[in-house]
Amino acid sequence: MDDPHDPLISRDPPAADEDLRGQLQAMRSAVLIGLVAITVVSAWLSLFLYRQVVNTNRQTVESKRIIDDFQTNALPGINWFVSNLQVFAKTNADFNLILSKYIRQLQPGAPVPAPAATAPKK
Repeated sequence: MDDPHDPLISRDPPAADEDLRGQLQAMRSAVLIGLVAITVVSAWLSLFLYRQVVNTNRQTVESKRIIDDFQTNALPGINWFVSNLQVFAKTNADFNLILSKYIRQLQPGAPVPAPAATAPKK
């Protein structure tokens, strides 16, 4: 089968074969370096995203605590104050105009009026 005297098959690879082997080895090294770089970057990105998720969850818990605190402590006091102002406005007609101007802003769902435009100073 393997005839050592066959002119197409030689025992010594020609110089072009050695050049191709060198190029192949260089490509393998480049691919290996690229894979290592991708692995390092993906590990860094995963750690960064993990820290972002932890911080976001921490902020969410803190925000929920602040909202709950507002709804249980401050909101009843605000509602009590507004109801007392409304009772006071019923007895004093002068205060009723002031209260009607600002009470719309305190009601949920009411549109917030735009601030009045001021003339530019010269």
